[in-house]
Amino acid sequence: MKFLMNFGDTNFIGVANASEYKAFVGEDWELDSLLRHFGDEMKCGHILVFQMTEEGIEHSWRVEVKIGTAEIADPCFRKAVGYLEVTENQLYLVDYDCLTMAAQFKNHNVPNRNCSINKIKIDNGTYKVEVVQYYNVDKDEYIGRSDTDVLLHFIKGAASLPIADRVFWCTN
Repeated sequence: MKFLMNFGDTNFIGVANASEYKAFVGEDWELDSLLRHFGDEMKCGHILVFQMTEEGIEHSWRVEVKIGTAEIADPCFRKAVGYLEVTENQLYLVDYDCLTMAAQFKNHNVPNRNCSINKIKIDNGTYKVEVVQYYNVDKDEYIGRSDTDVLLHFIKGAASLPIADRVFWCTN
């Protein structure tokens, strides 16, 4: 499956279980509280969030999704591993606009209208998720592959599940 995330703010992107992720934080949240909220929800396996740039560069991310068993050993810019619980046979790729609007307003959902097209159809269960970033947007360079910017690799029922408790690659 391939997606192009070309709407909204893509400084942070994530993959979320929309039926389990508790999006609302408060009307006056600050970045520190939002990042803590992401970490709490990551511990529960409801979302994984990634800071994609240190320079605040927005980019239309080409995201490839694979479901398999073998770990990815490609050379890359950076890699992270977390886990997600899948219910209702779907996940969504979401951008920072989607996440922040839902964090601030109870009547906004994850996914929003723009991100709802980024549906990942996947069997229910617990997955180890390898996130491989090939494109360093801050330096405008690829390491490894250049046909995709980010690869999300889902491995079902991984025996050892790493619990992520903070936004990946976050500099705050």
